This record gives sequence, structure tokens and C-alpha cells, in this order.
Amino acid sequence: MSIHILTTNDFPKIAKIKKEFNVFRVLHIEKGNLKIVEFFNKDGAFRGFGRDTKAAYKKAKKVLKKHYK
Repeated sequence: MSIHILTTNDFPKIAKIKKEFNVFRVLHIEKGNLKIVEFFNKDGAFRGFGRDTKAAYKKAKKVLKKHYK
């Protein structure tokens, strides 16, 4: 298992999410062939799982948006 903090240099779409939802940390976790992206803000952690980073990012973003609806 490897854990990496994603920055805007790694994944440019993060800047928009950080600004819109006040996210202060984005983690990228790899465990086998499963990729996990986690967004952290004052309300908690929002996770997305997928076979690649892009899919995991989309699912985590969907969970984050659903929470604030």
C-alpha cells in the first residue's frame, strides 16, 4: 500500500475542488490494482474507489457534491 498527497502539479483539476469545497488535503492511495482518492475538509473525509486514479477522482467528487446538496 502506498500513500501520496496529490497536489495541483500532479492532478490539475484539484485546484477547482479545493476552492469550491474548501478541501485542504487530497490523498492518493494505491493498494494492489485498486486506486483510492480521498478529499479532506472541515466536514470529514470523502472517498472514491476505482481501477485508475481518474475513475477514483470522479467518484470521490460525486460523493463530495452529493454531501453538500
